[in-house]
Amino acid sequence: MPDQNVNLSFDPNANPQFEFDRDTVTMTAAGKVIFHRRPSTAEWTFRDGAVKDDKLKEFSSTVQGNGKLLDIDDKFYDRQKTSYEYNITVELHGTTYTSPDPHIVNDPGP
Repeated sequence: MPDQNVNLSFDPNANPQFEFDRDTVTMTAAGKVIFHRRPSTAEWTFRDGAVKDDKLKEFSSTVQGNGKLLDIDDKFYDRQKTSYEYNITVELHGTTYTSPDPHIVNDPGP
C-alpha cells in the first residue's frame, strides 16, 4: 500500500494518554506512515518516532509542519511478513511523553 495515515490524540491527564485511530498499520510496499495531530489545534507537538528492533535499518522518522505531523519512512526491505513495535514521542509545555507500542506490519504478500 502507498502511504498510510494515522490520527493521534494525546492528553497527559487521560488513561490512556495516547489514542491511535489505528493500532496496527499494514504496509505492502515502501512508503510512509504519516501521523496527524488530533485535534489539529492541540498544543502538543511531535518530537520523534522510533521503530524497535529495526535490524535492517529500514525505518527513519521526520517531524513536519512545526510538529503537527510525523512521518515514519519505511524502505520495506522485508521478504516475509514482519511486525514492528514503535514509539511516538510528543512534547507539551516542555515535557516529553512517549507512547506505548503500536505496530507497523510489513507484508510483502505470497
